[in-house]
Amino acid sequence: MIRRDILWKGIIEDLAEDFLHFFFSKYIDRIDFSKGLEFLDKDLERIMPEADTKRRHADKLFKAWLKDGQEQWFLVHVEVQGYPDDQFGYRMFQYYYRILDRYNKPVTAVVIYTDTNRAYHATAYRTNFLGTEQIYRFQSFILIDHTAEELRASGNPFGFALEAARNALDPGSKDDQQLLVSKLDMMRHLLSCGLSKAKIRRLYNFINTYVSFQNLENKLKFEEEVRKITKSREPMGIEEAILKEVREQSLEQGIEQGIDQNQRTVTIRSYKKGMPVTDIADITELTIEEVEQIIAAYKAEQQA
Repeated sequence: MIRRDILWKGIIEDLAEDFLHFFFSKYIDRIDFSKGLEFLDKDLERIMPEADTKRRHADKLFKAWLKDGQEQWFLVHVEVQGYPDDQFGYRMFQYYYRILDRYNKPVTAVVIYTDTNRAYHATAYRTNFLGTEQIYRFQSFILIDHTAEELRASGNPFGFALEAARNALDPGSKDDQQLLVSKLDMMRHLLSCGLSKAKIRRLYNFINTYVSFQNLENKLKFEEEVRKITKSREPMGIEEAILKEVREQSLEQGIEQGIDQNQRTVTIRSYKKGMPVTDIADITELTIEEVEQIIAAYKAEQQA
């Protein structure tokens, strides 16, 4: 199963503009989308090198330009269910002051809580000592506080991704039949919204992968029903199938050859299957530059 933190990182990058429209609607007119968005994941790794990469959270750092010509930096932190952290507020503060210190740029932060443990849903970090007080507040979105209907009504593609995650919190999500009905309902709605094929495909992969069917037969039934709805001869979930195959192979290779060789093997296999460099970086946990270096070395070996 593909880790949810990888899914979140992917969908935030794929739907970055929709993400900003969803969480920063009050300020959206100030952002100059014509200049694009720049993702700075490698910079984020340098800022927090001691971060525990085994914890299931997804961090994204990207910058956008404002219409007045200024740069604006956005820190996005998605906390995934299963890892309560009483130091989370402090960690968010660490991100803030390190980015501010390194780049001297304005920073805004969003936390999306996808679990149900409210005891750990921090919205600020506070310190007070001998008359000196520090309060760092950040925008937080607690998924359990919003209904799936509300998220769908937003009409925002990123809201549809949140809807899929919200459905996963319902007890019935563990029932294959109910899950099948829910996923097909979402697909029918996506196809009625006039979204681009690229966005539909990205949302499909997120919806199809975020909560897995217990029975393989139901997974195949879902994909068959989607083919009927879309009148497509090929399953839209080909990317997900590739990811699954690569991750299974990587586990076997990792045991025998070690993590470095494993990452190289997975990178080459994924490249040969036609996967985008950004997706390969996600599943191997390498930077885009490292993936490109491995691919370049592989091409040189083939030409030798």
